[in-house]
Amino acid sequence: MRSPADTLDPQFVTRARGALLGLVIGNQLGVPTEHLTAEGIRAAFPDGVRDLLPAPPGSPFDDDAAMTLLLAQSLVEKGEFDASDVAERWVEWLRTDGRGVGVTTEQSLRLIELGAEPFEAGRVARSGGAAAGNGAVMRCIPVALRYHDNVEKLIRASTQQAAITHADERCTWGAAAVNLAARELLHGNPHFVEEVLHRLEGVAPRVLVESIRRVPWEEEGALPLAVPGQFGYVVHCVEIAFWCALHRPSLEQALVFLAEAGGDTDTNAAVAGALLGARDGETAIPPRWLEQLGSPASSVTELAERLVRER
Repeated sequence: MRSPADTLDPQFVTRARGALLGLVIGNQLGVPTEHLTAEGIRAAFPDGVRDLLPAPPGSPFDDDAAMTLLLAQSLVEKGEFDASDVAERWVEWLRTDGRGVGVTTEQSLRLIELGAEPFEAGRVARSGGAAAGNGAVMRCIPVALRYHDNVEKLIRASTQQAAITHADERCTWGAAAVNLAARELLHGNPHFVEEVLHRLEGVAPRVLVESIRRVPWEEEGALPLAVPGQFGYVVHCVEIAFWCALHRPSLEQALVFLAEAGGDTDTNAAVAGALLGARDGETAIPPRWLEQLGSPASSVTELAERLVRER
């Protein structure tokens, strides 16, 4: 049904569209350089990473974007967060595509495929020593769009969608932190870091809180972009995304920077792209990237609008 959300500020709507587009485009821009060093990227791309490369036939999206869009579709069709429905969609994607899926995500989804309950699967993966990877923050942004007007539901659904595959509190609260930031940026609040810290203080893991706390004064050269042995660490991913949303004036320049920086480039660019898109709106996305994304661009923006408008 339609709600008073039909009267949403047009600037808010363009920010919502920008958030989902920013994630999808950041992901696709960073895929070709994933897990390379900055030196290796410069050798492989002497002219820099400026454009989106075409997706492989039959696999339109890498795992970041694919799982994000499936979560968004579930939220739109079900109206509320439904862990079983989301898990079923992710398992089906793993069966039929699964491009780029991470180790922890695949382990949890395989357990669900064998009959485990969603949250049980995440706990089993965690007890087996699963790393605190960024697989839960890369896909969380639809929750911020759906629950932009309800902080309690936003936090709960953020942590729950994370826990389906990543039960570590650094991962569950990392997803909540990203979505709290996105909510503030969607509503035009430049003081999003302070607001997120207020919400996380005393409940989220200290290492996550401290990583966000240093963002306002952190120098670019100190960012944990490609720490050996820690590619994909969720705390680093959150810190990088917050830093870009606070300090980088240009979405395009920020995503190119991340795609060329080394490490887990596709997810770093995806999460930062979501926050930058929430800050600046879809007009900040270069037209060539929308053209290179092709027909999926319109379906992504439509999905974003449905998330914020329909109830």
